[in-house]
Amino acid sequence: MDKELKQKIKNEIKDIIDEIEYEEYRFNQIFHSNIEFQKSYYKFEKIYEKYGKEAYLKYVPRKYKTQELKNLIKEEQFVDIYEHYGVKTLKNLEYTLKLTQSEGTTHNWIKLLIIKIKKSLSRRFISLPKQTILALPSGLSEITTTIDNDSNKDIN
Repeated sequence: MDKELKQKIKNEIKDIIDEIEYEEYRFNQIFHSNIEFQKSYYKFEKIYEKYGKEAYLKYVPRKYKTQELKNLIKEEQFVDIYEHYGVKTLKNLEYTLKLTQSEGTTHNWIKLLIIKIKKSLSRRFISLPKQTILALPSGLSEITTTIDNDSNKDIN
């Protein structure tokens, strides 16, 4: 990507963020609340459609990607997760699910401490609310394998 295109993408993202923040500010001002919109990630779909997956993953802030990921998990849209984030994210979600499940079933405090250290030091662990993580299906690796096989058939 050339420098001008990067700057254009960054400016568009900044405009979207400013728009979201202004909408939240006006809403909170009108209703005397302190609410943060949870579905504001939809506005970044323009970036994905216009510039592609790489620009979306590189420039869209983590906060909005996490919002989208939580929503896609709730709606069980694993193919969309694959398309937007790739197989690596699906495998990381499976790793996160295994750690969270083992944390819930472990009664030994040493093992629990080791799991918590793994969670904090691992780059593979995706920080999401516990309810969202536990909503993941246990056969997530089968989904990734199926998607991988289908994409390999399309290439051949």
